[in-house]
Amino acid sequence: MDPHVPPVFCGLSTEGPCEPDALPRELDRFVSAGCTAAEISLQNGFTVCGGRVKAQEVEAIGRVLARFTLRYTMHGPLGLNLMDADHHDRHVAVARAFIEVTAALGAAVLIVHGGVWPKGLAAVEFERRRALEVEALQRLGDEAGRRGVTLALENLPPISSIPETHDAWGIAAQLERVAHPQVGATLDLGHAAMTARTRQQNLAASVRAMAPHVVHVHVQDQFGHPDGIRVPGHGEALAFGVADLHAPPGWGDVPLADLLALVPLREGSVLIYELAPKFFRFIPETVAALRELAHRVSGTLPVRVGSLS
Repeated sequence: MDPHVPPVFCGLSTEGPCEPDALPRELDRFVSAGCTAAEISLQNGFTVCGGRVKAQEVEAIGRVLARFTLRYTMHGPLGLNLMDADHHDRHVAVARAFIEVTAALGAAVLIVHGGVWPKGLAAVEFERRRALEVEALQRLGDEAGRRGVTLALENLPPISSIPETHDAWGIAAQLERVAHPQVGATLDLGHAAMTARTRQQNLAASVRAMAPHVVHVHVQDQFGHPDGIRVPGHGEALAFGVADLHAPPGWGDVPLADLLALVPLREGSVLIYELAPKFFRFIPETVAALRELAHRVSGTLPVRVGSLS
């Protein structure tokens, strides 16, 4: 490996229960397929209870993770919303707890979702909620820094369960206001494609807007169409090419290599492919494609299994 090129770690996100019995089965499959990283879906477990860390559960998960030679990142709760003015203190408390869990499990990155707000919000109220998110991220960034963790604010998709959320420019603007070394962005390429198509934006320009802030990358394929067609099952969503599919690479039309080439990879960069559980039969092909993608965009071979220190 060229010592002048930052190593790239490639992996998948866990999608099943984040519990001591289930988690090893997923991680075994990941390692067997050639992963050198894994994103642990903490939201699927019990490490935080009522805004407080459940130490016994953290220790149990930690023992599982220690069995594998992987670079870990952590995903926080899907419902975390630092623009929820009515329950803001609770969201902040939960975020603090997940920062503590992330540090205890030896991970350096915690993915947190960008703000969500109701449609038709008055401009004054919208700005107040934006300020709430900025101030919370600044305080949480201080906490994260003390624990050696970086927060990574993720761009969300325009789907029916999310009334309004930041686009790429909105994420970048928030992070510029936060201006904290421990707070960056998670760029989800599929979400970016869906938002660009829905809002008639230039996809490459949106990725460039977020690129200076990116500390973590979610890779996934889809067609960029929102879930506006009634489809009874996952197979039909795929047939119609709608919804946030998280399909294997090459199944959709997101130009993954072209978009990744716009993002500067830092030392120790982690590329996580978020593959929906219904596609887990295709884990080997997905990991092979992700490793090839990393090679194409970084100019070097990705870190290999067994080479982590």
